[in-house]
Amino acid sequence: MTCRRCRKETDQNERFCNDCYYPGIEETYDEYQALLEEGHRPIQAAVMSGWQDPDEAGAYSEED
Repeated sequence: MTCRRCRKETDQNERFCNDCYYPGIEETYDEYQALLEEGHRPIQAAVMSGWQDPDEAGAYSEED
């Protein structure tokens, strides 16, 4: 299985690797998924749930 946050291989059937895991990540990820199912855009769902900050989510892009 791969980490839901960084896509690295995880041990056994864990949803998150040791580098990404923190207490509460399961709930944050579940909230992110619920917001996606409600029809929110990925960037909006990531920021609203706390899954990613706006920069990580791609809300701001640098123009060349």
